[in-house]
Amino acid sequence: MGAERGLPLAGVRVLAQGIVWAGPFATVLLSDLGAEVIEVESIQHLNPTRTNFRHIPQQLLDGRVGTYYLNRDGSEGFWNRQAWFNFAKRGCKSVTLNLESERGCSLFYELVQHADAFIENNAAAVVERLKLDYATLTQLNPRLIMVRFPGFGIEGPYRHYKGYGTIMEAVAGHTLLRGYEGSDPSQTPNSLHGDPNAGANVAFALIAALFARERTGAGQLIDLSQSEAVLQQEAYAFMDYAMNARVQGHWGNASPAFAPYGPYPASGDDRWVAIAADSDAAFCALCACLELPGLATDARFADAAARYAHRGELDPLIAARTREHDARALMQQLQAAGVPATELLHQDEMTEDPHLRAREFFQPVAHPEAGTHLQPGPLARFARQPLVPVRGPAPTLGQHNQDVLCGLLGLSRAEYDQLVADEIIGTVYREDAHA
Repeated sequence: MGAERGLPLAGVRVLAQGIVWAGPFATVLLSDLGAEVIEVESIQHLNPTRTNFRHIPQQLLDGRVGTYYLNRDGSEGFWNRQAWFNFAKRGCKSVTLNLESERGCSLFYELVQHADAFIENNAAAVVERLKLDYATLTQLNPRLIMVRFPGFGIEGPYRHYKGYGTIMEAVAGHTLLRGYEGSDPSQTPNSLHGDPNAGANVAFALIAALFARERTGAGQLIDLSQSEAVLQQEAYAFMDYAMNARVQGHWGNASPAFAPYGPYPASGDDRWVAIAADSDAAFCALCACLELPGLATDARFADAAARYAHRGELDPLIAARTREHDARALMQQLQAAGVPATELLHQDEMTEDPHLRAREFFQPVAHPEAGTHLQPGPLARFARQPLVPVRGPAPTLGQHNQDVLCGLLGLSRAEYDQLVADEIIGTVYREDAHA
């Protein structure tokens, strides 16, 4: 606990309704940095990060949906054993409140008075309907920072539109740029990039607002559009059009500036090595390592512009030679020669990667219902503090009801028991719970 107190956000309390994937990625960053994150859930409404079904149909359990749940087990309590939730809500707390009830809403208002921030990415109009809007909450706590980050922001013609990461990528043009050359958007893989990208921006904006509050003493409302956050990732294409009136096509795995660039086959089944020859010197070193001296003097590949123009001819020549090499050995050889390169790792190999093991990136996390599993560790490391383990597992539904309601708000045992009886709080979804 002493090490936790030294984390940058120790002492900051964040209420969250961070759902799906964008919200959870924000909360895992904030929690890893030391914030006390209290996820406000409900037994009447399913948390979509946990599940979209009160009872998962066997047909879905047998398919891809089932892979997100421990051992494809859909028995009662399966929502506590979901992979995304167990990663993205680690170190957080869970309180269940029926915000559609007068008592549940009043308890949330009490929590707001003890909070530094409230972040939410609910569907359009949910906040206003439940009277959780900033105008209401700032009357209770003028120092509160509220971050709202629906798909399209809280102002503008699309403010009531709904969407997921794939929708955000599409409307921002990311899907068209990411496609493969000669393909149409239906063949563009689904990356969900819009979600974690938005979550990272939310965490940054909240931290900036905390600094601002130190100067002014006042909180504020932050409006963040997930689709606009994705658009920020497209500087090459946007500025090319703004400055040159040129529309970028599908990039696929190509770089917009140099070649060779991208994954190339290595020896063995489904083995690959990623290479980025970003200069003439790197290209010459690559040719030497692959024993292709003639390419370095070939007029078609004499400089970056020529190589890029003739990349369709260059790539097969590089690939023919890389497939003769072991991926890891070639990565090490190229890096030693000054060529950016790395082996492509499959998911089941990542935890054994010597670099990640040396940095203790993956850490075991013990969950009371899901068991002990390795998880990616905190992203930031601080020189004045030893490596801090993951602060704890994700919470089970309503796990911290008593700690927060009785400990923080001071409810009596009788009041707490009445909340349970009235189904204002609970630890199991109601049978009629819905999304």
